[in-house]
Amino acid sequence: MKYFFLVFAVGLTFACSRQTDPQEAPAADMSKSDPRAVAIIDQLWQTIGATNWRQTEFISFRWIVGSEGQTRANYRHDWDRLHNKYRVEGTNRDKQHFVALFDTETKQGEVYLDGKKVTVDSTRSKMLENAYGRYINDSYWLLMPFKLKDPGVILTYDGEKELEGTTYDVVKVSFENVGLTPGDTYWAYIDRTDHLMKRWEYFLEGWPADKERTATTWEDWRDFNGVKLAMNKAFAGRDTRIYFEDVTLSQTPAEEVFKLTAKTF
Repeated sequence: MKYFFLVFAVGLTFACSRQTDPQEAPAADMSKSDPRAVAIIDQLWQTIGATNWRQTEFISFRWIVGSEGQTRANYRHDWDRLHNKYRVEGTNRDKQHFVALFDTETKQGEVYLDGKKVTVDSTRSKMLENAYGRYINDSYWLLMPFKLKDPGVILTYDGEKELEGTTYDVVKVSFENVGLTPGDTYWAYIDRTDHLMKRWEYFLEGWPADKERTATTWEDWRDFNGVKLAMNKAFAGRDTRIYFEDVTLSQTPAEEVFKLTAKTF
């Protein structure tokens, strides 16, 4: 299933389209992909530690949107990948603090609003739906390179391109008969020197043909227990970026996190 979640921050739409939950998914059928493109992504995976990512059981991070010197969004995420436990915390549009704890497979869970458990079924269901959307969207902005060989993904070599003195191999990412918007297309720019993804462009299904692709640079790559992640994604031509703080990866789930309902930031 491919999800599309919109983040309404600073009046912009941040696209996120993905094949499955960010957990380890069955390998895609690469026979329909360009062997050169697959080889480039294989090298990317080796560089960023895909094997170590598969062994990671717990990840925590803060997903933040900054624009014009202001913080527009700030959500904390905690994910026990081994047991499908998820916690997302932040502030809603009504300036209320919320904590949602749910199962990433069943999507069932509990929600706390300003420290009080939400007991009205319809309200809880809607808030859990929103929390699940945050999980899908925000984790993809962090983990997208690990999703480039999910089922339904087709990789095509789209040539080389030089930007500001750096040569990139461009891999086109399209989708075959999966999800709600199979017409979405991505372009991953892989630096030939260090084999890291430095730029992501996307064009979404339903956009006018003459609309330009949206582009973000992927910067500030850091190592977390053998897993490399880009901490900063800046939107080309805009004073807007998505960035990450308080990132932790571990092979030991932090059980106590999923028992707390108190405000943590």
